[in-house]
Parts: sequence; structure tokens; C-alpha cells
Amino acid sequence: MKTLVVGYGNDLRGDDGAGRIVADRIAALEIPGVEVRSQSQLTPELTLEMVAADRVIFVDASLDVAATTSERISAGAEEDSGWTHHVTPQGLLTMTGAVGPVPAHAYVVSIPVADLEVGMELSPIAADGVEQAVALISDLICE
Repeated sequence: MKTLVVGYGNDLRGDDGAGRIVADRIAALEIPGVEVRSQSQLTPELTLEMVAADRVIFVDASLDVAATTSERISAGAEEDSGWTHHVTPQGLLTMTGAVGPVPAHAYVVSIPVADLEVGMELSPIAADGVEQAVALISDLICE
């Protein structure tokens, strides 16, 4: 099964860069069949890579979780157009259907944050979340 892992966030805003750190850690594992992208934000161009994947895993920092979580997502209608400045994982899945097959399995891995101030250091909660996210993603890939 071909997997695309997309870690995103602003690595100059403390914990917001956690998704990109996870992406770098997964890439370093060099798992066969796994492609990894580390980006500052989600962009419509990712749909061209998503059509070739059976599974896509988005990784991001979140103010909305108290612990690292994984949620299965699917394509669906969005309130806002996907061609705006802010693209969501669900929006990308929906856009992917316009250019090719939508990955059969899609997940969002969310990492809790404590500090989004300017800086490159992770807070202890985000650093722990990165470790948990790497393990969680490794488990998802091995399913």
C-alpha cells in the first residue's frame, strides 16, 4: 500500500512546527512505499501526489487536542472553497477527486501544543506529542 505522509505547520512558531518535525522523522525511517512531504501549509498541488496514494496521513499541531490523536477523515463538502488561502485535509481530499482517485484511507494526526510564540523550540507537551505521533503513524502504516 502506497502511503503519503504530509506534515505541515510553521516551524518558526514554536509548537506549530511539530507536524513538520514528525514528517522529517518519518522520512528518516526510509519505509518502503512511504512518501513524505514537509510543508509550511497545505496546497492544492498536493492533490497530484495524493491520487497516486492508497493512504494519506496529515500531521499538524492543534490547539483542540489534549493528547496526540488520530482521526479518520473522508472527502466531503466544505463551507469554504478549497482554492482559498487556507486548505484543510478534507478540502484536499475533495479536490483530489477532481483530478483522480481519492486515497481509500485518510487520517489526520493532531499534536497538542502549548507555545505558538516565535521560536524554534518545542514545548515539552509538543515534544512528547511528536514521539507519540511517530509511533502512531508507524502503526497506521503497518496496518
